[in-house]
Amino acid sequence: MCSGRVDPALVIDAYLHGADGVFVGACLRGECHYSTGNLEAEGKMLLTQKILKQLGINPDRLVMRWMSSAEGAKFVRFTTEFQDSIKELGPMGYSEGIDRKEIELKLTAAKSVVESKKVRWVVGKRTEFLNDGNLYGEVFTEHEINRLFEEVVLDECIIQEILMRTMKKPHTVHKLSERMHLPKFKVLRHLADMRRMGLVSHVGFDNNSPLWQAGEVKTAAVLK
Repeated sequence: MCSGRVDPALVIDAYLHGADGVFVGACLRGECHYSTGNLEAEGKMLLTQKILKQLGINPDRLVMRWMSSAEGAKFVRFTTEFQDSIKELGPMGYSEGIDRKEIELKLTAAKSVVESKKVRWVVGKRTEFLNDGNLYGEVFTEHEINRLFEEVVLDECIIQEILMRTMKKPHTVHKLSERMHLPKFKVLRHLADMRRMGLVSHVGFDNNSPLWQAGEVKTAAVLK
């Protein structure tokens, strides 16, 4: 199977089903049978690593290596090195200091991020923008593409994690800030944007702090 067929959602699914690391092997640059399949894979894996990092999961749990089908010794070396590095990191969440329940929430948020239309559009345009340019013929550098990735990934990760956390019960800005390790002003800015999009609603107060919940909730709630 071409490495270009490895969807980021498949990687996240592997983690959700108990994998502590994922190794992706790809053809050497310029030798892909499908022309740019391995380059497409590179963009997808870089994106997935950025999402993992943003959510507090070590991006070294995902590795992509280049080799030809004739380089068996290189494959053995790469996979052995990866296995050793995962052993050093330990089970998913161990080196990150995150418990299993929290890891599952973050990975579920990560899957929503990689399945979002915005993120899929960005990663799908990576090779085109690097080689042919955009509609106006402007060719992007690796640095510019990485900045675009980071901006889109950051916003989507925050939005999806807020949705995951507020889906079952309402949260205050303070609680979200504490759980997500983000400044309160950044959480509040995203909540305001999400409210305009109809993704969250203000549903009451916890003492004097507004409570937010995913969805357009009609009834008010007050925690005491």
